[in-house]
Amino acid sequence: MKKIVILLVAFIAALVVSCGGGNKEEKPECINSSDCGDNQECREGSCFDKEPEQKPECVTSDECPDGKECQNGSCVTVPPAEYCGDGIVNNNEACDDGTEANDGHYGGCNEDCTLAAFCGDGIKNGEEACDDGTEGNVGTYNGCKADCTLAEYCGDGVKNGTEECDDGADNGTYGYCNALCTGVGDYCGDGVKNGEEACDDGANNGKYGYCKTDCSALGERCGDAIIQKAVCPLPPEENNDDDETSDEETTDTEASDADTTAPENPDTDADAPEVSDTDAAAPEASDADAVDPVTPDSDAPAAETPDTDAPAVEPVEECVVVEMANENCDEGEFNGVYGHCNAECTGFYGCGDGVLQEDQGEECDYGANNGTEYCNYGNEGQEGEPCKRCTADCKLSEEDATLSYCGDAVTLHGEACDDGAATNGTIYGQCNEDCSSLMVCGDGVVQDFGGEICDSNTKTCSELGAVYSAETEAQCSECTSWDESTCQCAEHYSGSGCLTCDGAHFCNGHGSCVAEKEHGTVTCSCTDHFTGTKCTECEEGYHINDAGTMCIEDCSSTCGQQGVLNLYPTSHGHCDYSGTKGQCVCDPCFKSTLQATLAPTLLTPECSEYASGTPGC
Repeated sequence: MKKIVILLVAFIAALVVSCGGGNKEEKPECINSSDCGDNQECREGSCFDKEPEQKPECVTSDECPDGKECQNGSCVTVPPAEYCGDGIVNNNEACDDGTEANDGHYGGCNEDCTLAAFCGDGIKNGEEACDDGTEGNVGTYNGCKADCTLAEYCGDGVKNGTEECDDGADNGTYGYCNALCTGVGDYCGDGVKNGEEACDDGANNGKYGYCKTDCSALGERCGDAIIQKAVCPLPPEENNDDDETSDEETTDTEASDADTTAPENPDTDADAPEVSDTDAAAPEASDADAVDPVTPDSDAPAAETPDTDAPAVEPVEECVVVEMANENCDEGEFNGVYGHCNAECTGFYGCGDGVLQEDQGEECDYGANNGTEYCNYGNEGQEGEPCKRCTADCKLSEEDATLSYCGDAVTLHGEACDDGAATNGTIYGQCNEDCSSLMVCGDGVVQDFGGEICDSNTKTCSELGAVYSAETEAQCSECTSWDESTCQCAEHYSGSGCLTCDGAHFCNGHGSCVAEKEHGTVTCSCTDHFTGTKCTECEEGYHINDAGTMCIEDCSSTCGQQGVLNLYPTSHGHCDYSGTKGQCVCDPCFKSTLQATLAPTLLTPECSEYASGTPGC
């Protein structure tokens, strides 16, 4: 109750003051906050309640949640700064695939935003076959491609650039390309004995007297104890080439022998028994150190036919055809020993071979004529005069005989034939002049009087006519003509006899052509104002167009030239051959003004006026 009274008194006093004390100066309620009550503060002379004290949200950023930082006591969100891992290439970063992707994988980015290994960094990484750097990976030979795979190189198994060969992984091994791809390496056939080769004679491998084709051993040769012949001999019944010759012409050697005082057939074995009677003298004629001395009659087959290299041993039943081989005997290690086959395997070596072997005690050796009454051709003396004959054991006889010679109609001492002096060399098909062979087709000699134009030879097809290819050959046919069936037409020719010419090529498409075989010439009949041997030029008054496809009429010869007598300035024009007719066209900035009406034949001032006012002029 007391409090209420006090409050009421205070109210009334205040009311009195406000109503009747308007002229009194108002006093401030406070000067400073100490004049006010608790939790109050003095502001502009009045006491006010203090506002609640605001504490800072943070002092350091550590007190802030993730993603915020402390600024002025408050945690605020700040845009993140650029950093490696933000997925954006910033500042000096070479790459940035984001924090999770910056794991250093090939072709990607490292954790520190530097480039990981990649094709073009110049370092061979991962599955790269090569890496010469970005500028070096250009695919040049022996280099690297842009995708870090190998470019063409020696060893890729493909022949590239200047390589002569490329066998890949086999390069440098026997029988393949060499390691540098510059040519074939060691192989059987290179002419050098390599590796396990027993021999290597290069291109001659497989031929007679050389290495086998597989370089495994020596091939067929003189000394292998096997007789090799290049051509198999004909059976006796088929080897009578002159049966049709008449008896009067005495082309048969045996018939001609009957006319002489010699035995009917000195080439036969008829004297062999007599030779055997001289066996006792053989040791005296042979050197003491000779291997197994043989009497002359033991090798009688070698002396059966003086005009051939008769074999010293029995011929084999089946002839072995070997290129370049022409053996008549082969006794292996005994070749070259007196009384056996000679060192060349061409015939017997001993008494009866027609060669004087004085070191073996021979006094003479007339071959098949040993033991006959004939002397060997070439003895001192004149034809038909007496001379010493040779016995079957190669000793000079005390009895004289008649000297034989070519022309005596007796085939002896290595003669192939002898039809007598009057016949030799005069009749086609019979013996020639020097008794060396018959004059027949196949003797390798062109016999003009026999009607031969060739003989067992070939001729370049181009020599028969220019329309034939020079690389093909024609064969001699029966010595009377050339077989042109093997000839091929030269380039641009075809048809029978190669007489059809391809005008589109030979005459440049501007004419037709005909080949004249007899003289080997070709002529073109040109069309459309073309001329020349191959229709490459234009007729007078015509000019080849710019496209080079046709001859068109020339434009004025004075187009672009100075007027006659210098009455007008130089004409500024040129001939245009781009169309189907040549035209005189004025150069830029000039035009034609005068048609030369006064003297059209003298004045040609076309294109003389300067086209002033024309754009660009």
